[in-house]
Amino acid sequence: MTPERFKLEAHERTSPTWQRIERHMIDRLAMLRQQNDASTSPERTENLRGRIAQLKELLAVAADERPPQT
Repeated sequence: MTPERFKLEAHERTSPTWQRIERHMIDRLAMLRQQNDASTSPERTENLRGRIAQLKELLAVAADERPPQT
């Protein structure tokens, strides 16, 4: 049994608190991507990629998923 994917409702996505958190995560994501583009050790790169993936997963909770149009 797969657990239901956590997501924010429309009214939650527009809250000032979520918008501040989202902006922070987007800024942090940009910084981590920039660090990842620099020459670093394989271990550091792996760590950065994991942190980037986690931020992307958190940002996805606010994705406005619409059913595919046919």
